[in-house]
Amino acid sequence: MAAEEGAGIRFDDDRHCFVCGEKNSFGLRLKPKGENGEGLIDWVPDRRHQGFEGVVHGGLISTLLDEAMAYASKSLGCFCVTAELSVRFRAPVTTGLPVQVRARVVEQRGRVIRLEASVTQEGLEKATGRGTFLQVPGERKED
Repeated sequence: MAAEEGAGIRFDDDRHCFVCGEKNSFGLRLKPKGENGEGLIDWVPDRRHQGFEGVVHGGLISTLLDEAMAYASKSLGCFCVTAELSVRFRAPVTTGLPVQVRARVVEQRGRVIRLEASVTQEGLEKATGRGTFLQVPGERKED
């Protein structure tokens, strides 16, 4: 959806997010952290997360980069949505080994926030991402 098309829509958090929603029984139920314009996710993928044997599905890697950037944005005190995301896969992420996803805000101009993120495993950079996020109205629902 173009930024103009999202005008007037609320983006409330009902805690069913695929990545971090504790109410989503089919989700990953991860616990991302966001602080001072940075986001962090620690994760150990297993066979359920693979595309090819022993290799984590690229769509999940993209999702984790997006989520880490969302938490970096959210740490600035706002709700944000992804306006643009690009991912570069450098090497396969393997199942069964810990993964770290880190993101950081590189620029903020008005409602627009630009970020960078990376996925590392065993000290090697496996994927990188860049994103543009937009601040939007929303709130976290407690019920």
